[in-house]
Amino acid sequence: MANVKDLLSLPVFKNVQVLAGKSGLDRNVEHVTVMEVPDIKRWLKGNDFLLTSFYSVRKGTEEQCHLIEELSDICCCVAVKTGQYVDKIPEEVKEKADQCNLPLLEIPFHLSYIDILINVMDQIFQEENTSSILGKYVKDILYDNYTDKVLMEERGHLFGFDVDHDCFAAVNICFRKHYIPTEQERKALRFLCQTLQHRLRDEPKITGCYMVKLDKGFLLLMEGKLEEEIESVIKHYICEDELNEFWKQERMRMLCGIGTVERGLNGIRDSYSMAFKAMNVGSMLYRDRLIYRYKELQLFCELEKFLRSSETDMLTDILKPIRNPELLETLYMYFECGNSTELTAQKLYTHKNTIKYRLNRIQELTGMNLKKPDDNFQFYLAFLANKLNSEK
Repeated sequence: MANVKDLLSLPVFKNVQVLAGKSGLDRNVEHVTVMEVPDIKRWLKGNDFLLTSFYSVRKGTEEQCHLIEELSDICCCVAVKTGQYVDKIPEEVKEKADQCNLPLLEIPFHLSYIDILINVMDQIFQEENTSSILGKYVKDILYDNYTDKVLMEERGHLFGFDVDHDCFAAVNICFRKHYIPTEQERKALRFLCQTLQHRLRDEPKITGCYMVKLDKGFLLLMEGKLEEEIESVIKHYICEDELNEFWKQERMRMLCGIGTVERGLNGIRDSYSMAFKAMNVGSMLYRDRLIYRYKELQLFCELEKFLRSSETDMLTDILKPIRNPELLETLYMYFECGNSTELTAQKLYTHKNTIKYRLNRIQELTGMNLKKPDDNFQFYLAFLANKLNSEK
């Protein structure tokens, strides 16, 4: 996808100056818009290359600064034509653009909007067409929609994939299963994924990073020569702090699944499948997490089919004598807190002795001992089965 820096290399921008916001030049461009009306933001689509003469805010610097701040989360760039309504861009406006990392351009008065529009739109259409073809190619791999492996490898070479030799890792970033996002949240998720994609592409250990639209989010497919190098990049970039930096909405609305590093066409498909398994299983067992790695959840992913089967009746029978919901809640929280009575008490806002009493009562009702490894293991399997089956 074209970014602001790419567009500025076009001949039509030869005399256009970047006044501020240079740190945001890698922002992606999806639309180009000319707008002179008040309340501009409500008419924009997201990642807009905005052309304006500042007519709606021509009367004062304060209004212009406010507009820049308001547009910083939806525009990729603001290009101002000077000479008609503003003679020059005030220093305060430039400073605000720098603070917001929003590229601020000055368009000479003689340069027509139509010249810019035609060139930018042509670049966007070219990029969108390439991205669409690439997305279809990756989805054909993910869903095993091909018969000739050699032909698929040759198609991959056209996009720069070295599927014969390279390693791949799938990172799925999506909205949670039953959450219906707003249009603004969809744009925010796309921005997050695009930002991560650009950062990963700049990483020397990564030879490619491809972004593919999914039903409820996006796939970032990373490519590299060595498994350990991809792993190190994932640990550095795909972490809670990194995602929280860009995701300004409520963090529990989204989740991220990370597959293992695999080789070849089958490896791409397997890593993607593992990333989804990690999300699906992990989000049911550990809802407070944002990132789910298949490597950490492999045992639970393998157990899922058994724990969802009718054979789990023998496990749920273990919990049948416990009819008090308060006791069950305490048992579940006890396992989620790593068998710590102190942490369980904190989470349930009750005294530690109360937790001990409830756990003793559970042991009396079931005839089992939480301190015995065998009994504890059966309790824990019953706890997992209950959580997974409650999501059916």
